[in-house]
Amino acid sequence: MKVLRAGRAAVAAAGLLLFTGSGLAGEGDLAGLVEAYLKARDARALGTLTARAHAEPTRPSAQPAPQPSVSVVLLPYSAAFEAELDTVKAGLRDSLDGYVQAVARIEEARVDYERALLAAGGGELVRSEITDAQGSARLGDIPAGEWLLLAWQEGGHMSKRFRLREQDAKRYPKVPTNVTYSIVTYWRARVAVRRGETVEVTVTDRNVWMTAARQEGGTPVPPRRSPASGSQKRR
Repeated sequence: MKVLRAGRAAVAAAGLLLFTGSGLAGEGDLAGLVEAYLKARDARALGTLTARAHAEPTRPSAQPAPQPSVSVVLLPYSAAFEAELDTVKAGLRDSLDGYVQAVARIEEARVDYERALLAAGGGELVRSEITDAQGSARLGDIPAGEWLLLAWQEGGHMSKRFRLREQDAKRYPKVPTNVTYSIVTYWRARVAVRRGETVEVTVTDRNVWMTAARQEGGTPVPPRRSPASGSQKRR
Protein backbone atom coordinates (compact mmCIF):
# COMPACT_ATOMS: atom_id res chain seq x y z
CA MET A 1 0.00 0.00 0.00
CA LYS A 2 2.90 2.37 0.76
CA VAL A 3 4.32 1.71 -2.69
CA LEU A 4 1.02 2.72 -4.28
CA ARG A 5 0.96 5.98 -2.35
CA ALA A 6 4.57 6.82 -3.10
CA GLY A 7 4.48 6.13 -6.79
CA ARG A 8 0.80 6.25 -7.69
CA ALA A 9 1.33 7.83 -11.11
CA ALA A 10 3.98 5.31 -12.13
CA VAL A 11 1.98 2.32 -10.92
CA ALA A 12 -1.19 3.55 -12.61
CA ALA A 13 0.65 4.10 -15.87
CA ALA A 14 2.09 0.58 -15.75
CA GLY A 15 -1.32 -0.95 -15.06
CA LEU A 16 -3.00 1.03 -17.80
CA LEU A 17 -0.30 -0.04 -20.23
CA LEU A 18 -0.94 -3.66 -19.25
CA PHE A 19 -4.62 -3.26 -19.92
CA THR A 20 -4.23 -1.38 -23.19
CA GLY A 21 -1.79 -4.03 -24.32
CA SER A 22 -4.80 -6.31 -24.66
CA GLY A 23 -6.56 -3.70 -26.77
CA LEU A 24 -9.33 -3.39 -24.20
CA ALA A 25 -9.33 0.28 -23.27
CA GLY A 26 -7.48 3.54 -23.58
CA GLU A 27 -5.82 5.26 -20.62
CA GLY A 28 -8.27 8.14 -20.62
CA ASP A 29 -11.23 5.81 -20.94
CA LEU A 30 -10.22 3.73 -17.92
CA ALA A 31 -9.34 6.73 -15.75
CA GLY A 32 -12.70 8.32 -16.54
CA LEU A 33 -14.47 5.05 -15.86
CA VAL A 34 -12.93 4.71 -12.41
CA GLU A 35 -13.55 8.36 -11.55
CA ALA A 36 -17.30 8.09 -12.20
CA TYR A 37 -17.70 5.17 -9.78
CA LEU A 38 -15.55 6.78 -7.11
CA LYS A 39 -17.65 9.95 -7.32
CA ALA A 40 -20.78 7.89 -6.72
CA ARG A 41 -19.06 6.25 -3.74
CA ASP A 42 -18.09 9.60 -2.24
CA ALA A 43 -21.64 10.90 -2.72
CA ARG A 44 -22.93 7.81 -0.86
CA ALA A 45 -24.94 6.83 -3.92
CA LEU A 46 -24.78 3.16 -3.01
CA GLY A 47 -26.87 0.10 -3.73
CA THR A 48 -26.83 -3.64 -3.12
CA LEU A 49 -26.67 -6.70 -5.35
CA THR A 50 -27.81 -10.18 -4.41
CA ALA A 51 -27.01 -13.21 -6.53
CA ARG A 52 -28.97 -16.43 -6.31
CA ALA A 53 -27.82 -19.64 -7.93
CA HIS A 54 -29.96 -22.74 -8.29
CA ALA A 55 -30.56 -25.69 -10.57
CA GLU A 56 -33.97 -26.05 -12.16
CA PRO A 57 -36.06 -28.92 -10.72
CA THR A 58 -36.21 -32.11 -12.74
CA ARG A 59 -39.87 -32.67 -11.80
CA PRO A 60 -42.74 -30.16 -11.77
CA SER A 61 -43.43 -30.87 -8.10
CA ALA A 62 -39.79 -30.46 -7.02
CA GLN A 63 -38.14 -27.31 -5.72
CA PRO A 64 -35.09 -25.62 -7.29
CA ALA A 65 -31.84 -26.93 -5.81
CA PRO A 66 -29.56 -24.20 -4.37
CA GLN A 67 -26.10 -24.10 -5.91
CA PRO A 68 -23.35 -23.31 -3.39
CA SER A 69 -19.74 -22.42 -4.28
CA VAL A 70 -20.59 -20.33 -7.33
CA SER A 71 -17.96 -17.60 -7.69
CA VAL A 72 -19.42 -14.15 -8.33
CA VAL A 73 -17.36 -11.16 -9.46
CA LEU A 74 -18.81 -7.70 -10.04
CA LEU A 75 -16.80 -5.27 -12.17
CA PRO A 76 -17.45 -1.76 -13.49
CA TYR A 77 -19.09 -2.17 -16.86
CA SER A 78 -16.70 -1.86 -19.79
CA ALA A 79 -17.91 -2.44 -23.34
CA ALA A 80 -14.34 -3.30 -24.30
CA PHE A 81 -14.03 -5.94 -21.58
CA GLU A 82 -17.42 -7.35 -22.57
CA ALA A 83 -16.27 -7.54 -26.18
CA GLU A 84 -13.14 -9.40 -25.09
CA LEU A 85 -15.29 -12.02 -23.39
CA ASP A 86 -17.49 -12.27 -26.49
CA THR A 87 -14.41 -12.87 -28.62
CA VAL A 88 -13.44 -15.85 -26.47
CA LYS A 89 -16.92 -17.32 -26.73
CA ALA A 90 -17.09 -16.73 -30.48
CA GLY A 91 -13.91 -18.77 -30.97
CA LEU A 92 -15.08 -21.59 -28.75
CA ARG A 93 -16.12 -23.84 -31.64
CA ASP A 94 -13.64 -22.61 -34.22
CA SER A 95 -10.98 -25.12 -33.25
CA LEU A 96 -10.02 -27.60 -30.57
CA ASP A 97 -7.49 -25.09 -29.28
CA GLY A 98 -10.23 -22.46 -28.95
CA TYR A 99 -12.26 -24.85 -26.82
CA VAL A 100 -9.54 -26.07 -24.44
CA GLN A 101 -8.05 -22.59 -23.99
CA ALA A 102 -11.34 -20.72 -23.45
CA VAL A 103 -11.30 -20.90 -19.64
CA ALA A 104 -7.71 -19.68 -19.44
CA ARG A 105 -8.47 -16.81 -21.80
CA ILE A 106 -11.52 -15.73 -19.81
CA GLU A 107 -9.44 -15.74 -16.64
CA GLU A 108 -6.63 -13.83 -18.30
CA ALA A 109 -8.98 -11.13 -19.58
CA ARG A 110 -10.63 -10.77 -16.16
CA VAL A 111 -7.35 -10.61 -14.25
CA ASP A 112 -5.90 -8.06 -16.68
CA TYR A 113 -8.97 -5.87 -16.22
CA GLU A 114 -8.84 -6.18 -12.42
CA ARG A 115 -5.15 -5.25 -12.37
CA ALA A 116 -5.79 -2.25 -14.57
CA LEU A 117 -8.58 -1.07 -12.29
CA LEU A 118 -6.25 -1.44 -9.31
CA ALA A 119 -3.51 0.52 -11.03
CA ALA A 120 -5.97 3.28 -11.93
CA GLY A 121 -7.03 3.66 -8.30
CA GLY A 122 -10.20 1.59 -8.58
CA GLY A 123 -9.12 -1.62 -6.87
CA GLU A 124 -12.01 -1.38 -4.42
CA LEU A 125 -14.41 -1.50 -7.36
CA VAL A 126 -13.63 -5.18 -7.88
CA ARG A 127 -16.21 -7.00 -5.77
CA SER A 128 -16.34 -10.76 -5.31
CA GLU A 129 -18.27 -13.31 -3.28
CA ILE A 130 -19.13 -17.02 -3.29
CA THR A 131 -22.65 -18.35 -2.92
CA ASP A 132 -23.40 -20.01 0.41
CA ALA A 133 -25.22 -23.26 1.16
CA GLN A 134 -28.51 -21.60 0.18
CA GLY A 135 -27.06 -20.54 -3.17
CA SER A 136 -27.00 -16.85 -2.19
CA ALA A 137 -24.36 -14.14 -2.26
CA ARG A 138 -24.66 -10.50 -1.26
CA LEU A 139 -22.53 -7.54 -2.34
CA GLY A 140 -23.25 -4.30 -0.50
CA ASP A 141 -22.21 -0.63 -0.70
CA ILE A 142 -21.86 -0.74 -4.48
CA PRO A 143 -21.51 2.67 -6.17
CA ALA A 144 -24.45 3.45 -8.43
CA GLY A 145 -23.79 2.77 -12.08
CA GLU A 146 -23.55 0.04 -14.70
CA TRP A 147 -21.78 -3.15 -13.69
CA LEU A 148 -20.85 -6.45 -15.29
CA LEU A 149 -21.44 -9.60 -13.26
CA LEU A 150 -19.40 -12.66 -14.13
CA ALA A 151 -20.14 -15.88 -12.26
CA TRP A 152 -18.81 -19.38 -12.70
CA GLN A 153 -18.89 -22.84 -11.20
CA GLU A 154 -16.49 -25.68 -11.81
CA GLY A 155 -17.92 -29.15 -12.30
CA GLY A 156 -16.61 -32.61 -11.59
CA HIS A 157 -13.36 -34.07 -12.87
CA MET A 158 -13.53 -36.30 -15.91
CA SER A 159 -11.10 -38.23 -18.06
CA LYS A 160 -11.26 -38.92 -21.76
CA ARG A 161 -9.03 -40.90 -24.08
CA PHE A 162 -9.28 -40.47 -27.82
CA ARG A 163 -7.25 -40.83 -31.00
CA LEU A 164 -6.84 -38.14 -33.60
CA ARG A 165 -7.00 -38.86 -37.28
CA GLU A 166 -3.66 -38.82 -39.09
CA GLN A 167 -4.27 -35.44 -40.72
CA ASP A 168 -5.49 -33.90 -37.44
CA ALA A 169 -2.49 -35.22 -35.53
CA LYS A 170 -0.18 -33.44 -37.95
CA ARG A 171 -2.16 -30.22 -37.68
CA TYR A 172 -2.43 -30.31 -33.88
CA PRO A 173 0.76 -32.02 -32.65
CA LYS A 174 0.32 -30.78 -29.06
CA VAL A 175 -3.26 -31.87 -28.56
CA PRO A 176 -3.44 -34.35 -25.66
CA THR A 177 -5.02 -37.75 -26.23
CA ASN A 178 -5.38 -38.76 -22.59
CA VAL A 179 -7.10 -35.81 -20.96
CA THR A 180 -8.26 -34.98 -17.46
CA TYR A 181 -10.52 -31.96 -17.34
CA SER A 182 -13.35 -30.24 -15.51
CA ILE A 183 -16.32 -28.39 -16.94
CA VAL A 184 -16.61 -24.69 -16.06
CA THR A 185 -20.03 -23.08 -16.41
CA TYR A 186 -20.20 -19.29 -16.79
CA TRP A 187 -22.96 -16.75 -16.34
CA ARG A 188 -22.73 -13.11 -17.35
CA ALA A 189 -25.12 -10.21 -16.81
CA ARG A 190 -25.05 -6.45 -17.16
CA VAL A 191 -26.75 -4.85 -14.18
CA ALA A 192 -27.67 -1.31 -13.18
CA VAL A 193 -27.19 -0.43 -9.52
CA ARG A 194 -29.22 2.47 -8.16
CA ARG A 195 -28.92 4.46 -4.93
CA GLY A 196 -30.74 2.78 -2.06
CA GLU A 197 -31.97 -0.12 -4.17
CA THR A 198 -31.23 -3.83 -4.30
CA VAL A 199 -30.84 -5.54 -7.64
CA GLU A 200 -31.18 -9.32 -7.79
CA VAL A 201 -29.51 -11.59 -10.32
CA THR A 202 -30.50 -15.24 -10.63
CA VAL A 203 -28.29 -17.78 -12.36
CA THR A 204 -29.65 -21.17 -13.31
CA ASP A 205 -28.95 -23.91 -15.81
CA ARG A 206 -31.38 -22.13 -18.16
CA ASN A 207 -29.43 -18.89 -18.52
CA VAL A 208 -25.86 -20.17 -18.83
CA TRP A 209 -23.68 -17.84 -20.88
CA MET A 210 -20.85 -20.26 -21.75
CA THR A 211 -19.59 -23.72 -20.90
CA ALA A 212 -16.02 -24.82 -21.53
CA ALA A 213 -13.50 -27.40 -20.35
CA ARG A 214 -10.53 -26.64 -18.15
CA GLN A 215 -7.75 -29.09 -18.96
CA GLU A 216 -5.95 -30.31 -15.87
CA GLY A 217 -3.69 -32.97 -17.35
CA GLY A 218 -2.98 -34.92 -20.49
CA THR A 219 -0.52 -36.71 -22.67
CA PRO A 220 0.66 -34.58 -25.62
CA VAL A 221 0.58 -36.14 -29.05
CA PRO A 222 4.11 -36.30 -30.51
CA PRO A 223 4.56 -34.99 -34.07
CA ARG A 224 4.01 -37.75 -36.60
CA ARG A 225 6.09 -38.35 -39.68
CA SER A 226 5.06 -40.41 -42.67
CA PRO A 227 7.34 -43.28 -43.79
CA ALA A 228 8.08 -41.47 -47.04
CA SER A 229 9.28 -38.28 -45.35
CA GLY A 230 11.32 -40.35 -42.90
CA SER A 231 13.16 -42.25 -45.65
CA GLN A 232 13.89 -39.01 -47.50
CA LYS A 233 15.39 -37.51 -44.36
CA ARG A 234 17.70 -40.51 -43.83
CA ARG A 235 19.09 -40.02 -47.33
